[in-house]
Amino acid sequence: SAMILPFNTAQAAQPGAYFGMGVGSAHDDILDEEDSAFKFYGGVNLNHHIGLELGYVDLGSYANGALTQDGISYELIGYLPLSSNVDLYGKAGFFSWEVATGFASNTGTDPTFGVGLQAQLQQHVSLRGEYQTFLDVDGGDVDLYSANINFHF
Repeated sequence: SAMILPFNTAQAAQPGAYFGMGVGSAHDDILDEEDSAFKFYGGVNLNHHIGLELGYVDLGSYANGALTQDGISYELIGYLPLSSNVDLYGKAGFFSWEVATGFASNTGTDPTFGVGLQAQLQQHVSLRGEYQTFLDVDGGDVDLYSANINFHF
Protein backbone atom coordinates (compact mmCIF):
# COMPACT_ATOMS: atom_id res chain seq x y z
CA SER A 1 0.00 0.00 0.00
CA ALA A 2 2.99 2.32 0.54
CA MET A 3 3.65 2.41 -3.20
CA ILE A 4 0.30 4.05 -3.96
CA LEU A 5 0.90 6.97 -1.59
CA PRO A 6 1.82 10.15 -3.44
CA PHE A 7 5.50 11.06 -3.24
CA ASN A 8 6.51 14.38 -1.77
CA THR A 9 8.85 16.65 -3.74
CA ALA A 10 11.21 17.16 -0.77
CA GLN A 11 14.56 15.40 -0.42
CA ALA A 12 14.36 12.14 1.50
CA ALA A 13 16.98 13.14 4.10
CA GLN A 14 15.53 16.26 5.70
CA PRO A 15 17.44 18.07 8.48
CA GLY A 16 15.88 17.40 11.88
CA ALA A 17 15.00 14.59 14.25
CA TYR A 18 13.22 11.30 13.53
CA PHE A 19 12.41 7.95 15.09
CA GLY A 20 11.78 4.66 13.39
CA MET A 21 11.26 0.95 13.66
CA GLY A 22 12.04 -2.01 11.49
CA VAL A 23 11.54 -5.74 11.09
CA GLY A 24 13.61 -8.21 9.17
CA SER A 25 15.67 -11.35 9.08
CA ALA A 26 19.01 -11.88 10.83
CA HIS A 27 21.59 -14.54 9.95
CA ASP A 28 24.29 -15.66 12.40
CA ASP A 29 27.29 -16.95 10.44
CA ILE A 30 28.75 -19.10 13.25
CA LEU A 31 25.50 -20.89 14.07
CA ASP A 32 24.41 -20.77 10.41
CA GLU A 33 20.87 -19.98 11.55
CA GLU A 34 18.31 -17.29 10.72
CA ASP A 35 15.65 -15.70 12.87
CA SER A 36 13.28 -12.75 12.84
CA ALA A 37 14.76 -9.48 14.07
CA PHE A 38 13.48 -6.03 14.95
CA LYS A 39 14.83 -2.63 15.87
CA PHE A 40 13.81 0.75 17.26
CA TYR A 41 15.93 3.83 16.65
CA GLY A 42 16.07 7.59 16.72
CA GLY A 43 18.29 10.03 14.98
CA VAL A 44 19.01 13.50 13.82
CA ASN A 45 19.95 14.59 10.31
CA LEU A 46 22.40 17.45 10.68
CA ASN A 47 21.80 18.43 7.03
CA HIS A 48 20.71 16.72 3.78
CA HIS A 49 23.87 14.58 3.69
CA ILE A 50 24.87 13.52 7.21
CA GLY A 51 23.18 12.29 10.36
CA LEU A 52 23.59 10.46 13.66
CA GLU A 53 21.53 7.49 14.85
CA LEU A 54 21.08 5.54 18.09
CA GLY A 55 19.04 2.36 18.28
CA TYR A 56 18.11 -0.89 20.00
CA VAL A 57 18.50 -4.00 17.81
CA ASP A 58 17.17 -7.47 18.67
CA LEU A 59 19.01 -9.94 16.41
CA GLY A 60 16.80 -12.88 17.34
CA SER A 61 16.98 -16.22 19.15
CA TYR A 62 19.08 -19.17 18.07
CA ALA A 63 19.79 -22.79 19.08
CA ASN A 64 16.07 -23.50 19.58
CA GLY A 65 15.62 -20.33 21.64
CA ALA A 66 18.48 -21.07 24.04
CA LEU A 67 20.61 -18.13 22.83
CA THR A 68 19.52 -14.50 22.30
CA GLN A 69 21.42 -11.58 20.75
CA ASP A 70 20.64 -7.88 21.12
CA GLY A 71 22.29 -4.54 21.73
CA ILE A 72 22.58 -0.80 21.18
CA SER A 73 23.89 0.69 17.92
CA TYR A 74 25.64 4.08 17.58
CA GLU A 75 26.02 5.18 13.95
CA LEU A 76 27.00 7.96 11.58
CA ILE A 77 24.88 8.06 8.38
CA GLY A 78 25.79 9.59 5.03
CA TYR A 79 23.12 10.24 2.37
CA LEU A 80 23.53 10.46 -1.40
CA PRO A 81 20.40 11.86 -3.11
CA LEU A 82 19.33 9.80 -6.14
CA SER A 83 16.20 11.84 -6.88
CA SER A 84 14.04 14.45 -5.19
CA ASN A 85 12.62 11.84 -2.77
CA VAL A 86 15.02 8.85 -2.79
CA ASP A 87 18.42 8.61 -1.12
CA LEU A 88 21.10 5.97 -1.09
CA TYR A 89 22.72 5.88 2.34
CA GLY A 90 25.58 4.24 4.14
CA LYS A 91 26.08 3.95 7.86
CA ALA A 92 28.93 2.95 10.13
CA GLY A 93 29.45 2.86 13.86
CA PHE A 94 29.56 0.57 16.85
CA PHE A 95 27.27 -2.09 18.30
CA SER A 96 27.31 -2.78 22.06
CA TRP A 97 25.97 -6.33 22.12
CA GLU A 98 24.90 -8.99 24.60
CA VAL A 99 24.63 -12.68 23.80
CA ALA A 100 22.74 -14.55 26.51
CA THR A 101 21.88 -18.15 27.29
CA GLY A 102 19.91 -19.47 30.23
CA PHE A 103 23.15 -19.85 32.17
CA ALA A 104 25.47 -17.00 31.20
CA SER A 105 25.91 -13.93 29.03
CA ASN A 106 28.75 -12.34 27.10
CA THR A 107 29.04 -8.67 26.12
CA GLY A 108 31.20 -6.54 23.86
CA THR A 109 31.34 -3.56 21.53
CA ASP A 110 32.32 -4.04 17.90
CA PRO A 111 31.92 -2.30 14.50
CA THR A 112 28.77 -2.29 12.43
CA PHE A 113 28.05 -0.92 8.96
CA GLY A 114 25.21 -0.96 6.46
CA VAL A 115 23.71 0.39 3.25
CA GLY A 116 20.18 1.10 2.14
CA LEU A 117 17.63 3.12 0.19
CA GLN A 118 15.32 5.65 1.80
CA ALA A 119 12.18 6.98 0.09
CA GLN A 120 10.22 9.97 1.39
CA LEU A 121 6.50 9.13 1.15
CA GLN A 122 5.02 12.16 2.88
CA GLN A 123 6.53 15.17 4.63
CA HIS A 124 6.80 13.26 7.94
CA VAL A 125 7.08 9.62 6.77
CA SER A 126 9.81 7.72 4.93
CA LEU A 127 10.55 4.05 4.23
CA ARG A 128 13.93 2.30 4.27
CA GLY A 129 15.19 -0.97 2.86
CA GLU A 130 18.46 -1.85 4.55
CA TYR A 131 21.29 -4.37 4.81
CA GLN A 132 23.46 -4.14 7.92
CA THR A 133 26.20 -6.34 9.31
CA PHE A 134 27.28 -6.54 12.93
CA LEU A 135 30.90 -7.66 13.13
CA ASP A 136 32.34 -10.05 15.73
CA VAL A 137 29.20 -10.50 17.85
CA ASP A 138 30.50 -13.11 20.30
CA GLY A 139 33.07 -14.22 17.73
CA GLY A 140 30.94 -14.16 14.57
CA ASP A 141 29.16 -11.79 12.22
CA VAL A 142 25.39 -11.28 12.07
CA ASP A 143 23.74 -9.93 8.90
CA LEU A 144 20.40 -8.13 9.09
CA TYR A 145 18.05 -7.40 6.18
CA SER A 146 15.22 -5.09 7.25
CA ALA A 147 12.30 -2.94 6.15
CA ASN A 148 11.89 0.22 8.23
CA ILE A 149 9.54 3.15 8.65
CA ASN A 150 10.69 6.58 9.87
CA PHE A 151 8.61 9.36 11.38
CA HIS A 152 10.19 12.83 11.01
CA PHE A 153 9.48 15.85 13.20
